[in-house]
Amino acid sequence: DGFCPSFYYFCTVFKRVFIYGIAFGSLSASMLLVQYLNGLYRSNSAAAFFPMFFNLVIPGVGVYLFVKSLMKQQGDTPINMGKALFLSLMMSLIMAGTNIAAYQHIYNNKKEIIQDWRSLQYAAIDKSVDGDESVLVADKAKRKSTLKENFEVKIGPSAFGGFELMMCVSTGMVVCLIVFV
Repeated sequence: DGFCPSFYYFCTVFKRVFIYGIAFGSLSASMLLVQYLNGLYRSNSAAAFFPMFFNLVIPGVGVYLFVKSLMKQQGDTPINMGKALFLSLMMSLIMAGTNIAAYQHIYNNKKEIIQDWRSLQYAAIDKSVDGDESVLVADKAKRKSTLKENFEVKIGPSAFGGFELMMCVSTGMVVCLIVFV
């Protein structure tokens, strides 16, 4: 009764941010795990498309439902766009964190998957450079080496983490603005 009502509001809102972030982040991370653990990274089939697509859609749906729940919440003041954007950003960061944790698990504990992916990409790089007539024969080895080094940087956890953060945050912000407007 002597407790600050704004602190109570703060705790309930951030509890909701955390619950929505973990729930939809886990669902999104499960799509990432399905993609890698089932070897769907090997093909360009429709089955390989769905986990990647849903990994993009799930955070958007999560932010949509989250902002809608904030708008329906009974409070002293209605939620404004700034608060909705900030809370959506927090939720997006939690979702991105769960995806990064899932990828870290694959990268560090499922080395055979990463090695398989690496060998497939290296073979594709070799085939592409060997078939490229615009690259001189003397430069092909250097070109292959450069492309393989770039691939190694891209599959690293830090590069994946940066990409995942940008994807989740941008998706969350766009969806939040669309829902709020």
